[in-house]
Amino acid sequence: MRIAAALLLLAAGCGGGPRGEASAPAAPPAVADATISQRVVDYFQKTVTTPGLSFKVGQLADAEIPGWRKGTLEVSLGDQHQSVGFYVSRDGRYLLRGDAVDLTIDPLKQVMSKIKLDGVPARGPRDAKVTIVEYSDFQCPFCSRAYATLEDQVLKEYGDRVRFVFKNFPLTSIHPWAEDGAVAAACGAEQGNDQFWVMYNGLFKRQSEITKDNVKDKAVEIGQAGGLDAAKLKDCLDGRKSLDAVKADEAEAASLGVGSTPTFFINGRRVSGAQSYEGFKQIIDQELGAKG
Repeated sequence: MRIAAALLLLAAGCGGGPRGEASAPAAPPAVADATISQRVVDYFQKTVTTPGLSFKVGQLADAEIPGWRKGTLEVSLGDQHQSVGFYVSRDGRYLLRGDAVDLTIDPLKQVMSKIKLDGVPARGPRDAKVTIVEYSDFQCPFCSRAYATLEDQVLKEYGDRVRFVFKNFPLTSIHPWAEDGAVAAACGAEQGNDQFWVMYNGLFKRQSEITKDNVKDKAVEIGQAGGLDAAKLKDCLDGRKSLDAVKADEAEAASLGVGSTPTFFINGRRVSGAQSYEGFKQIIDQELGAKG
């Protein structure tokens, strides 16, 4: 479902002070939230004509923009649901769809502030000038290509100048064993950072061998070959004890608008898809130069 951005403009009159005098316009009176919510629902019911759609406005709250409120329009069609954020003026006259942008805040720092960087699988020094965060799927063929580029070229070339952080984002709708692979990698992380990278390397290198039916067995083989505690690994896999960690990565990705894999953030700059070495190099060199 897709709802186009809308600007709600109700009827307005004209007026002014005495001729020859400049007068500041009076602030329009605030309108009750219930009235505003009904106006929003009425507007979209009239302008979005897909049969069967229903609309409901969530609780309104003060926005970061003075004089505005913000809320969420819940759109439903059978079992499908979508939330659409919007801003509305306090007088219930104007509606804007989208996010408010504070031009005084560095957008790249704002992106990085949403990403958990402590206590997660990472390689490279914490004070590296460049941090690469990847949201990835172990069954995704494009992620496998990105894996090869990162491991064989990017990380070897830049060494300690780069920190690499991995996040799970399994695309379960198209990749049957992706979530199981993510759980396996996260089970490795429960035994330690080095143990995570054992699972990470093994899952990508043996991607073509893995199926929904054998993913657990393959994960145990990878773990045992890499020195993990096999009993702990099997227990974690059988109980899917690391699933919460996977879901936390997915929620973080959603907050950043990630919808495909692989997606990278290089010091906050979004890069989507399996990039070439030259594509990574251009951004990394730019960031290294900018940071002296």
